[in-house]
Amino acid sequence: MTDRDLVHRCLRREPGAWEEFLATHREAMAGAAGAALRRATGAARPDEVEAAVQATLVALLDSDAATLRTWQGRASLATWLRVVATRVALNLARTEKRRGSLRFRPLDHAGDPEAPAPVGEEPPDLAGLKAAMDRLGARDRLILKLFHLDGATYRQVSAVLGIPVNAVGPTLLRAREKLRVLLGPGR
Repeated sequence: MTDRDLVHRCLRREPGAWEEFLATHREAMAGAAGAALRRATGAARPDEVEAAVQATLVALLDSDAATLRTWQGRASLATWLRVVATRVALNLARTEKRRGSLRFRPLDHAGDPEAPAPVGEEPPDLAGLKAAMDRLGARDRLILKLFHLDGATYRQVSAVLGIPVNAVGPTLLRAREKLRVLLGPGR
């Protein structure tokens, strides 16, 4: 069965389709959500990852599965779901950070989900990088995140952005250069 068939079965609410969807793709969504949370906060507790996966599933199915219906097959379903889960997890992390319930953890505690989050500001280099990334265009931000943070291949980046594989390298190079300019001299 193809990804397209599985999605159509889920959209038609066929018996067993959703269970098959979850069995096939839940682990990939959890991995992407966990990676995104670790990047954003320095750690990802199992309950935080599960909350991000649940939020991803809600986002996919909300409004009569409007988000799931947007998958067009340009990228594999697994790749597309990892991108959706990453975005949802990062949005959750941003929301929690704004509320003050989530703080950046020092790197020496990054692997310890029970390590207390320090009170105070982010490291200056991280704050500057985040500010520069926020000033980049959405496409430049996405390609940098996909390649450098998510570890996507050129082929995967090509599929997500809808550009030829041989255009990924130059596009990535231009995005890096824009980021260097925003970071200032010596970067």
